[in-house]
Amino acid sequence: MLYSIEDMSQTPQLLACFLMPVLSLNIRCFLPMDHIDSSPQLQAQQAMYTSDPKNQLLCITTGTSQTFVISTRIFFNLEGIAAATPVPWECWGPSNTRIFELPGESRVHVSGNRVLQALFGTSASGDAEYILHILDFSPLAVTNRRGLGRVVKEPSTIPEFDVWSGRPVKNLIMSLPYVEVILDRKFESELTGVWVDKDRIYLLNTKFDHEVVGSAHYAIEYDELEVTDV
Repeated sequence: MLYSIEDMSQTPQLLACFLMPVLSLNIRCFLPMDHIDSSPQLQAQQAMYTSDPKNQLLCITTGTSQTFVISTRIFFNLEGIAAATPVPWECWGPSNTRIFELPGESRVHVSGNRVLQALFGTSASGDAEYILHILDFSPLAVTNRRGLGRVVKEPSTIPEFDVWSGRPVKNLIMSLPYVEVILDRKFESELTGVWVDKDRIYLLNTKFDHEVVGSAHYAIEYDELEVTDV
């Protein structure tokens, strides 16, 4: 449901109700994070990533490892929509959404028009590793990508299953365009959290070590924050 809280002295006003495709459990919603200001030089270099308040993203994850990336532009065009009448998924979802199925202990974060995915996998040595994907959903991303990344415009389809029976219900088709950049570096430490803003990626790693005191060995666990420019 979409409410207006423009006038905080009044009861929130219901503007519209948008239906999701099926019932999901264990839903989490990631709101766009405000950009952290950087130097004027970096701001100029990253002009291609300037966020339009009407073209940001909501990121919703479910207990079935699905991530819904939704463009907020649909919430600023309510002409002809009655607040009391739910809008079916088929009328708003496909052109304003992408759905990703992320493996295992993957992490995700959203900032403005961009989504950072840390995809969980296994290295050749059998250790856990993460590969970082940056997805830019800005309307200008394709024009300003400067030869970087992969442009995704074609529709994608995934099956949707009933949360109770596990049976397939329908195929969901999405076509929100984006540019995908995969970072070359792989991370073999345990990622506790990931964040992204206009200029940087922040990775909170859990590290393990040991200390020897006399004849005793002590295991040490500590967190380390790594910052990478993008």
